[in-house]
Amino acid sequence: WGVITGATTLVHSEMFKLFLASLLIASASAYGAAPMRATRIASSKVSMMSRFEGQIWDIDAKMAIFNEWDPEQPRGYNNFNPFERDSNGNCCDPNGKYPGEGSYGDPKRPDTNWETMLKEREIMAQINADPRMAITGRPGNWRFGWDKDLGMIPANQQ
Repeated sequence: WGVITGATTLVHSEMFKLFLASLLIASASAYGAAPMRATRIASSKVSMMSRFEGQIWDIDAKMAIFNEWDPEQPRGYNNFNPFERDSNGNCCDPNGKYPGEGSYGDPKRPDTNWETMLKEREIMAQINADPRMAITGRPGNWRFGWDKDLGMIPANQQ
């Protein structure tokens, strides 16, 4: 090995640092996100998400969707009963999707307190008395795979 001088040690130290940095970069890229591939979808099948996507999913937003819901029309991102439960008893997100369905997203929920919960309990009693809550088996009701013909969700809305 011979005699190591201070200059030689510095060169070896800098080379070692460069080696470590390249090793870190290589390992980080190995575990990074896979590159996204563009998927071509017929524009007639792409449906924009609900107008409440990304907003607070509160009782007012749900009432707006419920009041416009037409159970005789096919279920869509703005045509669904937001108070309907899936076969597991789950509530839907602002797009009518349930946990376990593709593209389900946890909704932004409002802050709440005891007083608000009591008021919403009264509102829910009125909603549950609405005859539309008893409608089942119509095109606007939930069924597994209801969104298969709506196309993929645009990447900027996932």
